[in-house]
Amino acid sequence: MNAMPELNRLRQQWQEQPVPDADAAALRQRVAADTRAHTHTLIALSIGTLLIIGATAFHALRSGQPGAWFAVFYTAAFALLVWLVAMWLSRGTWRPRDESLAACLDVSIRRCRSVIVAAPIGIVLYIAGLIGSLAWRQRLLGVEWQQLLDTPAMIIAGWIGAPLYAIGMLVNAQLQRRRLAFLERLRQQLGEG
Repeated sequence: MNAMPELNRLRQQWQEQPVPDADAAALRQRVAADTRAHTHTLIALSIGTLLIIGATAFHALRSGQPGAWFAVFYTAAFALLVWLVAMWLSRGTWRPRDESLAACLDVSIRRCRSVIVAAPIGIVLYIAGLIGSLAWRQRLLGVEWQQLLDTPAMIIAGWIGAPLYAIGMLVNAQLQRRRLAFLERLRQQLGEG
């Protein structure tokens, strides 16, 4: 009734099993696709940011209101803050250091962690941007809070956009947590970390 030798033999057989082959080509393709998507997203967001600042400046030129130029400054300063935070959060996620499987795993893990951390920060920045925009309009333009909260822009960006943005960020972060767990298990199986 001594099961220990049998258990030890089974444990040794299990430990001697080869590590399952990771589909290295698929991982490299995924990293390359993520890199392309990241680059395209940055280009689109850069153009969008410049268009928003440009539209704000165009409005300030056409408007006779002195507070309109403050809007240009506020928009540009807030855009700069958001870009700085985004660049800080995405450090080390641009591309793998080489074409090895370990480098592809590493950059994929870094990307997942970056998105997970970025979710709450992005939500806070979105809300801070809305509140800041409302506050400067109220202060400089003398518009009542109730009137500001009922504008079509606030309804779209605040009452509809903010919850949708928050839900999207949190769902994406949850998906990235699952992907991160998979990638970390894969790295552990491959003896990379």
